[in-house]
Amino acid sequence: MLKILVVYYSRTGFTSTISRQIAGICNAEFESIKLVEKRNSALGYLQSACEATLHMETPLRRIMHTPDNYDIIVIGTPVWCHNIASPVRTYIHDHRHQFTQVAFFCTSGGSGQKKVLRDLEKLAGKTPIATLSLTDNEIKAGMHHDQITEFVARLKSAENTANQ
Repeated sequence: MLKILVVYYSRTGFTSTISRQIAGICNAEFESIKLVEKRNSALGYLQSACEATLHMETPLRRIMHTPDNYDIIVIGTPVWCHNIASPVRTYIHDHRHQFTQVAFFCTSGGSGQKKVLRDLEKLAGKTPIATLSLTDNEIKAGMHHDQITEFVARLKSAENTANQ
């Protein structure tokens, strides 16, 4: 059985919700990427948007789970200004050399999901075994369960391939 780690950053809770659902279905461990400083204010939102737009990295707290202890790393990000959230960008930059296999998902209040999924692949330097993009409205309406089921099936397919 492959060991799966779901890693995500969530500012508003949508990416966190999906991360927990994926981890639960896969019986995976999960970890929230944490910033050194909180950004709950309007200024924090503006700083986050600027970092995403400029493809900047940001200081993170120490991680609890080392990626090289897992067979698949599932990485989740919100879409910020058509870009990867800066905490996720930093996490991938710092740990991409430890990834064996990857899968990506993103949540978005608007658009930019396809670009973000391509950017995640380029940044990680690995072709994902599965990708998923969901809008906040799909999540609010509970219309995302079939898509998560398909995403998890692709993860389990990689597991079955590895066991053969």
